[in-house]
Amino acid sequence: MPRERAALFLVTRLPTDPKEAKKRPAPEVELAEQEARLRAFAAREDYEVAKVFSEILPEFPERRPGLKALRTAMWLREIDVIVAASPDCLYRDPERLKSFLIEARTLGQRVEFLEVPPLYAWIVKEYGWPLERR
Repeated sequence: MPRERAALFLVTRLPTDPKEAKKRPAPEVELAEQEARLRAFAAREDYEVAKVFSEILPEFPERRPGLKALRTAMWLREIDVIVAASPDCLYRDPERLKSFLIEARTLGQRVEFLEVPPLYAWIVKEYGWPLERR
């Protein structure tokens, strides 16, 4: 049976507070660390990493090119599973996250997270826990 094709979705947000910005590593370093964690997860699950999407976002982004590219890959059926560090990497707004998870499920795709903060637990449990593997 062929391995499932995974898309890794990486995101880091630029802090607005200069003191906070000094404490954190460079955005590129954060993305590289995140990618390593997601690739390790994908390897454990025996996923083939088919695509990697990433974004460096300001506090309130107007455009989300990485997310748009991810959704295009979903609709073109180029992937089977989406892996992200946390639900807020996709959307901070619980209602938008819910819509995204429903969209993925409608397309027959799973969305998996390395960790799920309490704020998003009910949404992920209701709409995003992995579907049965094919």
